[in-house]
Amino acid sequence: MKEFSRYIKKVILRIGLLPFKLLAVKKNRIIMINDIAYNYSDSIKCISELLNQKYTGKFDIVISVKRGVDIDFLKKKKYKIVYFNSLNYFFKAMTSKIIISNSGGYSYLPLRKNQYVINTWHGGGAGKKMGVDVYGNTVLFRRDLLMNNQNTDIQISSCRVFSNAMIKSMLIDSDKIWEIGIPRNDILVNGDEKIRQIVRKKLGINQDERLVLFAPTYRKVEDDYFNDSIAISYGIDAKGVLEALEDRFGYKWKFAIRLHPCVVNRDEHVIEDTIDLTNYPDMQELLLAADVMINDFSSSMWDFMLTGKPCFLFALDMNSYIDNTGLYIPYEELPYSKARNNEELKKNIRAYNEKKYRMLCDLYYKKVGGCETGKATELVVNKIVSIINN
Repeated sequence: MKEFSRYIKKVILRIGLLPFKLLAVKKNRIIMINDIAYNYSDSIKCISELLNQKYTGKFDIVISVKRGVDIDFLKKKKYKIVYFNSLNYFFKAMTSKIIISNSGGYSYLPLRKNQYVINTWHGGGAGKKMGVDVYGNTVLFRRDLLMNNQNTDIQISSCRVFSNAMIKSMLIDSDKIWEIGIPRNDILVNGDEKIRQIVRKKLGINQDERLVLFAPTYRKVEDDYFNDSIAISYGIDAKGVLEALEDRFGYKWKFAIRLHPCVVNRDEHVIEDTIDLTNYPDMQELLLAADVMINDFSSSMWDFMLTGKPCFLFALDMNSYIDNTGLYIPYEELPYSKARNNEELKKNIRAYNEKKYRMLCDLYYKKVGGCETGKATELVVNKIVSIINN
């Protein structure tokens, strides 16, 4: 019933937006939509920054955000700001030459042939299963995905396994896949010590200190595609982790946690004596600043792997999550050590072998067909300019 309701809502919205097709598409207008956090981050930030840097004033850049997001600094950049799902949002989307999305092709928009959608996606690597592999191969769901495919011109990919998954599970045409890596990961592939130090200073990390970032993904209360509620206690022993890190690597350590943007009831996940970075807008900056990462099933483990720094997996519900969600690469084949309880996690940290870890990461990257170029942002910007000029 929920699936039917969701599909009908999209059809009704497509019909309701048809009058906007009478408006002319503005040739230099580009709308950027972060359809996960609804803020100025992820690949849309990278693309916008480079466009602004190389072609100042040439493009009408529109940033979509949710209400409550700080927009003052965006106004200083001369961007136009719209609130997601507002009337102005639909107006700007329907009159933009190019739509940059990090989630989908927006099946609810009745786009025209002279509009162009680039989907950068919001997760790297061969991670959690999606589309029909999770929610079923029903008629209505397939129609929804096919509308999404119709509205997608380019689907950016970080690796070959992800490309194949998008083709099979999200019904994206194979000739729309562009294997150049995710723009937001350029900063991690190339490294940027200047930005790293700026972020660490902002976070209050001293030169003689190290930072461990715990960044778990979200859990659904029930197996329901339409339910984004979260109910889990992550249960990590932050103090024990800090002791293990100091034993293995030396230095003094600080523990930070960043919850997934979908997590609700965040107060339930407060961990004493830690830094809460959940509201820090740019995850890639945090990955650049961190010295060690602790993950569970989040695709940010792929992003962090690109830095060469240690990543450890920890989840009290590891077995049940794998059984209920599933991954495109078997969990045991991921190159990171895995812990189902705090004692295992601390043991894995103390036993960390850098040479072995990097070798496993290299083998894994080759196995899944990694294609991070470190130039994805530049390639996307060049594509945008080419589309608009032609």
